[in-house]
Amino acid sequence: MRYFLIFLLFMTGLGALLPVQAQELETIQSRKLQLKFRVPADWRVERLRTDSLYVMHYSSPDKQVQFWVGELRGPHATLPPAEALQRLLNHLGATEHEEHPATSTGGITFLESTGTARLQGRQQRYVARVADNQGHLLLVYLYATPKDFGAQAPLLDQVLNSLAPLPR
Repeated sequence: MRYFLIFLLFMTGLGALLPVQAQELETIQSRKLQLKFRVPADWRVERLRTDSLYVMHYSSPDKQVQFWVGELRGPHATLPPAEALQRLLNHLGATEHEEHPATSTGGITFLESTGTARLQGRQQRYVARVADNQGHLLLVYLYATPKDFGAQAPLLDQVLNSLAPLPR
């Protein structure tokens, strides 16, 4: 009977409500950003560099979760963190957002906003963070569909809370 109930949960789509299995996290150390953080070992990374931005973009194998961590460059690197956060939200099309008091993670004080945005025609939940870290204006942006965000909340919290400066 127990196996039948588990089977029924998965067949009706309610299996998404079951806890996600723990994933092995890999530690990333970026000398460029003077930052370390952890991401699931199976997430794919792409690097993007423009005259105003350097970003490491991680995506889950199913591409339902996206994690961007990077820095502003050039004249944009001198923006105050609050203005950089507002520009990031405007650029990403945040439709509903809530700004939070500064939060400290791993010794870095971030300005943070959470909310929803419409990306590529789909509703997404996000966490956006901006901080000045050792002379780098850091940008952190994590987003997923509301379903994936809820189902993977503990994992996403681990990723976000792993951000820390590299020792000098």
